[in-house]
Amino acid sequence: MRRRLPAIWIAAYLVGGPVLAAESVPFHRGIGISHILAWAEVGPDRAFAFPPFAGADRTMPPAEMRRLTDAGLDFVRLALDPGPYLQFTGWKRDWADRFLIDTVRGFLAAGLGVIVDLHPSDLHPDYESQALTVSSRSSGFQAYLGLVSRIAGLLTEIKSEKVALELMNEPTIGSAAWQPMLEAAYKAARSRAPRLSLVLGGGNQNAVSGLTGMDTRPFADDPAVLYTFHAYDPFQFTHQGASWNAAALLADVPYPARARPLNESLDAMSRIIAQSDMKADAKPAALATATRQLESYQRSGFDRGALAKVFDEVGEWARSRTIAPQRILLGEFGARLTPASTGAAQQAERERWFRDMRELAEAKGFAWSAFTYRGSGGFALARNEVGPGLDPIVARGLGLRRMEAAPHRP
Repeated sequence: MRRRLPAIWIAAYLVGGPVLAAESVPFHRGIGISHILAWAEVGPDRAFAFPPFAGADRTMPPAEMRRLTDAGLDFVRLALDPGPYLQFTGWKRDWADRFLIDTVRGFLAAGLGVIVDLHPSDLHPDYESQALTVSSRSSGFQAYLGLVSRIAGLLTEIKSEKVALELMNEPTIGSAAWQPMLEAAYKAARSRAPRLSLVLGGGNQNAVSGLTGMDTRPFADDPAVLYTFHAYDPFQFTHQGASWNAAALLADVPYPARARPLNESLDAMSRIIAQSDMKADAKPAALATATRQLESYQRSGFDRGALAKVFDEVGEWARSRTIAPQRILLGEFGARLTPASTGAAQQAERERWFRDMRELAEAKGFAWSAFTYRGSGGFALARNEVGPGLDPIVARGLGLRRMEAAPHRP
């Protein structure tokens, strides 16, 4: 029996132009852009500063955008802090809407597709992910649905198949709790944008378990849906030294796990703990905990084969649901730069990790977006962390062209 197209897709055809098909997905190799529209500044009165995204460090000239295209990238994943868009009203909200659209058009003019990633930040307690997803009936989530609908409508007005909307970055709740909210956000977007490409991720902070725990049946007949997951394994390597992560005290961690002797990491970690402002009586316990983490990591022998299992799991999930691999997006992957990252061995390991992730994704036919071009936290991929252009080590790992100088354009 032939499957009937939902009425919403019949309407889409009637208003002109085909919907996005798997073979025409315009997103292949991308990079996160989080320094322009994410992490909006909040004042002491809990009001967002206006304008919300001001400052020279938040700009990206057209020539710098074109360098990403010339390097071989074809899209950006543009992080957008929903907080100001939820708090502002009247002319301030209109200004913010125009600023978003102008930014998207700027990347399009540079030859880059744009996935607008609704990316809640933790700078305002009312608009962080946990606050917005308390329940599907909460006032915060209902307001969020209104925002999803409005942004989807704005992006539709651009009339480009190279534009998509990601409904929420890394929901912190589990898959079962996120599912009804995801369906509600999907319906909100479709109410204003029947043909816009939508990027859907699962709960559990977009982990693979969140994706595989998603019920895709409500979206199965929609050819303009992409599915996303994030991958930062092994965290001991990618998040070493990150204050917000279990790897906070780890240093000089190799990839693969047995690439270098364990004592190199133990010595670096010991120096960091000894020099830290941690209370003296807490340092022995911290050292013991971090030592166990490093020893466990080395015993695991984590390598490319372990990474491949992640991609195999996602690939099998997609096949079992007849989802074309082109509609799967590795939406984030990255590894922190640390003071220990400058050695030749460490640079080679960093390049190898990016290459392994990129090759494994491409072997499955998945699109990918590395995180992030510029930004804080050590994950910046730009040359010298601020650009213009990409870090040569990252560029090699991602199979991109190195741009030593701005390309000549007639």
